[in-house]
Amino acid sequence: MSNRYVTVTITRQTKAVSEKGFGLPLVLATSKNLGYKVYTDIDQVPADFDTTTEEYKLLSRMFGQNPRPAEIAVYGVQYDNATDDPTKLTSALNTLVTMGKNDFYYLLSVEQGDEEIIALAEWISTQDKIYAASTSSETLYTTLSGLYDNVFLLVHDQPRQYPAEGLVAQLAPLPIGSYTWTFKTIQGVSPATYDDTKINDIHEHNACTYIKEGGVNITSYGVATSGEYIDVVQSTHFIKARMAESVFRLLATNPKIPYTDTGIAMVVAKVDEVLKQAFKQGIIANENGEPLYSITVPTRAEIPANTRAQRVLPDIQWSATIAGAIEKVEIRGTLMI
Repeated sequence: MSNRYVTVTITRQTKAVSEKGFGLPLVLATSKNLGYKVYTDIDQVPADFDTTTEEYKLLSRMFGQNPRPAEIAVYGVQYDNATDDPTKLTSALNTLVTMGKNDFYYLLSVEQGDEEIIALAEWISTQDKIYAASTSSETLYTTLSGLYDNVFLLVHDQPRQYPAEGLVAQLAPLPIGSYTWTFKTIQGVSPATYDDTKINDIHEHNACTYIKEGGVNITSYGVATSGEYIDVVQSTHFIKARMAESVFRLLATNPKIPYTDTGIAMVVAKVDEVLKQAFKQGIIANENGEPLYSITVPTRAEIPANTRAQRVLPDIQWSATIAGAIEKVEIRGTLMI
């Protein structure tokens, strides 16, 4: 309220900017056509999928984990792997994205054939998302080895226990950077009956399996099929998304960001905020408690006039040391008399 003596003007900088989520899994169902739905509990599933269906079994595995996602999305396209082409699956995903339902981060499916997994892997390679699949194929993991940063393959002699999908359900609620995909126990899944030679071959070809080690059932190797650790891939997705969102929010909620050293500093501050958040989540390493990253940026005077005229701020560069994780320990000791 204002009066003749005092005028109060309040400017809002509260415009909402969409923020990419990293906790929502999407299950691509193939036993029936089904519009996009979100379930919060396994008890909701039988209304759409009978308890004998593979969709129900997969969702039951996911909802049976602790922790587990608060929500699991499902999208259905009727598909017959004996007669249909796998492009039917990727076309359905393209349709889903066109519909605006692109807020999922993990892609899963009941389809476990080699051709179907390859098609979904190729599709996900164009997205900043993760595709996880369970397979018993003796050749698929060699075919995919060296390819795809954002595909996780778990080889198991009983893939219909849905081990990869159960693992995703367990990790999805956790902050990216706070975990690896190795050493995880999946509720309801038995270890694969592979010998050491087979396990080593799976690892050498950048895939994971599920083993009993030291009396504990664990995932054996948390890498993407490219050979990169999957948590590192997730970290790049997180930083990329949050940095784009943070800088865009600055631009969208202010009347103007001046092309001055002060304005440039405002942009750099947003970059710095995201890197600090990545440090807090365990993505970026530290030394004596200080995050190991640096940011370099040109001053206004160093930027060509033509670039300034186009209102482009170039050459903001940052580098960071990733925290990584310890997954193997070598200990040497000597006993003496």
